Amino acid sequence: MDLLAICLLLIYLTAHQGEVMLVRGYGRKYGDGGMLFNGVICLFAMVFFVLTDKDGFSFPDRLWVYGVANALLYAAGFYFAYLAYAVGNYFLTQTITSMQFIVPIVYGLVFLKEPANIMTYLSLAFSLISVAVMVYGRWLKLDKTQEGKGMSAKWLIATLITLFSNGLISVVAKMQQTAFDKQNSNEYMIITLAGASLSLFVMAFVLERGSVKQTRRKGFTYGLGAGLLNGLKNAVNLALIALMPLSMLTPVKKGGGMVFTFLVSYIIYKERYTKLQYISILLSVIAIVLMQMA
Repeated sequence: MDLLAICLLLIYLTAHQGEVMLVRGYGRKYGDGGMLFNGVICLFAMVFFVLTDKDGFSFPDRLWVYGVANALLYAAGFYFAYLAYAVGNYFLTQTITSMQFIVPIVYGLVFLKEPANIMTYLSLAFSLISVAVMVYGRWLKLDKTQEGKGMSAKWLIATLITLFSNGLISVVAKMQQTAFDKQNSNEYMIITLAGASLSLFVMAFVLERGSVKQTRRKGFTYGLGAGLLNGLKNAVNLALIALMPLSMLTPVKKGGGMVFTFLVSYIIYKERYTKLQYISILLSVIAIVLMQMA
């Protein structure tokens, strides 16, 4: 990675952690209303792209295909994750959906024919092992009250849709950038986030009607901050997608995200990790170093 990519990656990871801290703060303080609150985040993230546009808006017909497709992926990922955790085993659901980063990597290597060598594949292997170890470490800390939930067709379908929906978001973004020669990024995200926000609002009124009033009253400030950070994160992510191959960017973001999360959890929230989780962080660092050597 060159210096610009490193700086953008650090901005991306910082914005992401800021968003997560606000979402966590809201969740711990007020609890319910996740879909409506995430709809508010998407709404203000859309506002970020409206305010930062410099060249005037242009919405070619073909752009709507990519924007609407991405909006549906956002909404599907959120709803089916909600469903999978509701009907299935937490550990299995978390393990499978955590592997969503494989989707853009496979797309980059197989369909875009991005260059790869032994270091690339070693980095991917360390990334996979790191995620598996981290999830297992979290599972060991649970009270195991959900162990009785087994695998069902409904759970499996919901889990796989969650995995592929979230994984395909970067793929669609790459396709849009390629099709439009890295143009119309703001318009693309405006369509995406407006559609995702609308979908989440509808799901909130159907599934979380009892918490709508409190979320509407309490979630504005948190949603404003988290939404603007989400917009910044998405804008930087599009810039990174334009600069780096997906097969390189995805594991670096994943590993860097785990390291940043560890630092925030340890320094700010004073959380302590298990030995397995420390091993996971070390594996993430090794994966990033290997990818730089690729």
